[in-house]
Amino acid sequence: MIQKPIDISNKTVLIAALDWGMGHTTRCFSIIRVLMGQDNKLIFAGDVNQIQFIRKEFPSIRIEKLDGYKILLDSNKNTYSQLARQRSKVQKAIRKETKWLNRYLNENKVDVVISDNRYGFYSVEIPSILITHQLNLQVPNFKFFANYLIKKYVQRFSAVWVPDDAQRTLTGELSNQKLNIPIHFIGVLNRFKQVKAEKKYDYLVILTGPEPERTNFLEYAKEEMLNLGVTAAFVGAHVDGFDSFFYPTTAELETLIAQSNCVFSRAGYTTIMEMVGLDKKAFLFPTRGQYEQEYLAKHIKHPQLQFFND
Repeated sequence: MIQKPIDISNKTVLIAALDWGMGHTTRCFSIIRVLMGQDNKLIFAGDVNQIQFIRKEFPSIRIEKLDGYKILLDSNKNTYSQLARQRSKVQKAIRKETKWLNRYLNENKVDVVISDNRYGFYSVEIPSILITHQLNLQVPNFKFFANYLIKKYVQRFSAVWVPDDAQRTLTGELSNQKLNIPIHFIGVLNRFKQVKAEKKYDYLVILTGPEPERTNFLEYAKEEMLNLGVTAAFVGAHVDGFDSFFYPTTAELETLIAQSNCVFSRAGYTTIMEMVGLDKKAFLFPTRGQYEQEYLAKHIKHPQLQFFND
């Protein structure tokens, strides 16, 4: 039984991740690193941005082009209405990725499929593992219906890997669900090592998440840095007057984090895991209407993490 990445060895593994920002892709880094150490042959399927990241980090991995869901989110608008308008687009993307995968498996030998939050990326023919920390959505409305749909999608897979410990320290109720497939807690994922570096910045602003919310946060962060009159660097965009790093490698970002007194970012789960793993001071801003982030901000108690509303 495959309970953790370390249980997979000498296999051909096909991996794909949701294109909701880059967090789902970057948290696969730790899993890919383990799988490569187990003599597995890896294939990654994703969009242009995801492929760019993987090629930089793992040049030997085989790459396949696969379109993402292309979900848009704006915290200035009603979350439910935005998602409702995009529901048909997402359903179409899920059906499309299932067709893509079935065709790929008919033409190529693959032993295991791993999907990070892509609900259509599974096969009934071979072990298909879903990575997710959201099994029990904590939403203010339509909670039963939302979790019914999630459960329906999730139980098409062979097993679920939750990136948290068995006590659900970080995810809390988000990962508290009963399924008819195994749920394995694989531990907190963090691609960074703790390194020492001379402090250079007061704040390191890291941009994450889908558009246009990503750009909304960029504008907010720029204004805050200017008003505070601090030294800051931006990751993910070019900002006049500040050191900017558009697509740093993991090693480069690792150093930037070490050079900064505090990380300033959205409260995505991958970012939270990384800051906890590094025991790094971070100011995190849950996206309004992204209920997972709002729940995590209330649930997580960590001395280095402070959550704010923007």
